[in-house]
Amino acid sequence: MSGHLTRKKARGSIYIYLRESFRKGEKVTNKNIYSFGKMPEALESLYSFREDYSSFPSELLEEGYNLDDLDEWILTLETQVTGTGRDFKLTT
Repeated sequence: MSGHLTRKKARGSIYIYLRESFRKGEKVTNKNIYSFGKMPEALESLYSFREDYSSFPSELLEEGYNLDDLDEWILTLETQVTGTGRDFKLTT
C-alpha cells in the first residue's frame, strides 16, 4: 500500500488523515483516503479498531489496508516517528 498518515492543524487542533500519493505525469497528486479525526481521539479510534477488528472501516479494507497497517499507524502516533524514520510531530 502506498498510503501514509498525514496531519493537518486546524482551529488549534491536529487532525490525522490517511493519504495516498501518486504520480500523474510530472505531477505528484495526494488524495485523502480516510479521516481518523482530531488527536488524541484519533489514536483512541485506532486502538478500538485493533481491539475489535470487525469495526475496522470497510473503506480501508476495500483499499487493501489491514491489521499490519493499523499497527504501523498506532506506532507512528505513539512514537511520533514514521516507519521510515521521519519525524511525525503532533504538537500544535
